[in-house]
Amino acid sequence: MKKKYVYTSLTVLLLLLFLASILWGKNRISITAIYNLLTGTASQALQFTVVELRLPRTVLALLGGAGLGAAGFLLQGVTRNDLADASILGINSGAGFFVLIYLGFFAQGNGFLLPLLALSGGLVAVFLVYAIANQKGPFIAVDKLLLAGVAVNAGFGALTLLGTIKVAPDRYRFVTNWLAGSLWGANWSYVFILFFWLFILITITLVQLPYLDLLQLNDEQALSIGVKVRKIRLRFLFLGAAIAASCVAFCGNLAFVGLLAPHLTKRLLKDRATQRFPLTLLIGACIVLAADTLGRLLLESGELPAGVMVAICGAPYFLALLVQKPKMQ
Repeated sequence: MKKKYVYTSLTVLLLLLFLASILWGKNRISITAIYNLLTGTASQALQFTVVELRLPRTVLALLGGAGLGAAGFLLQGVTRNDLADASILGINSGAGFFVLIYLGFFAQGNGFLLPLLALSGGLVAVFLVYAIANQKGPFIAVDKLLLAGVAVNAGFGALTLLGTIKVAPDRYRFVTNWLAGSLWGANWSYVFILFFWLFILITITLVQLPYLDLLQLNDEQALSIGVKVRKIRLRFLFLGAAIAASCVAFCGNLAFVGLLAPHLTKRLLKDRATQRFPLTLLIGACIVLAADTLGRLLLESGELPAGVMVAICGAPYFLALLVQKPKMQ
């Protein structure tokens, strides 16, 4: 498939999913109603539903999906393994645990403190993974990195479960919805703050992205041409952790998005990292938008969180990759 055709098709799909996310829900909104809204003749109830409820939720799903896709792309590039993901390496659970403590015991969480706490938790997870996998010499053992991530993920998962048990009853529903990856309760302040963080982090990533292709070489080969393998790998680990943690802060623990998006990108486009990276953002946004929209429609009462919908598709895909015996460097 030609690159232009792939990008055009995914952009059209994203626009359709964006529109569907606004129109579809427990109360359907017609195209005519959207036209009335744009021309200023819609009712106040419709304006509130679209502008204050559905639109921020839709944009937040788009941003969160794109960010988690970007994080997965970086982590898979660093580890040279298609099974790598922020949720598997413990970054999501580390960020989630820190945010859980804040949301569950101290405040409801507005402003810039949420992504800072999530970033702290994600970096703690990365530090623990790196400390476990660290070895002498210029390289990092990639297989140990993945195994250490599984262990750290399990540890933070246990702490998170303990935290939900101890959380105050009046905040339990809010916290459990957030942990399940529910975008219910999204607002414009969340959208603007997440956009600010992602804009900075992805801009830095785009500058560093050409180095990611060098990491696909054998470590000895990369070192022989002057590539500082350990330094570059740590840089991308930090960026992946920071992007994933920022998304977790506002979208909850959306596991498997970072696994699915980069892998689907590789199937659609065989090219350098700089060419595939934007496509991964598009696919990640499509995955979360589709999951959130379907989650609102499947149940007659209530809704399925986007994180649950993604896991329903992501878990079997992950098992299929395991059966294929992926190459571990």
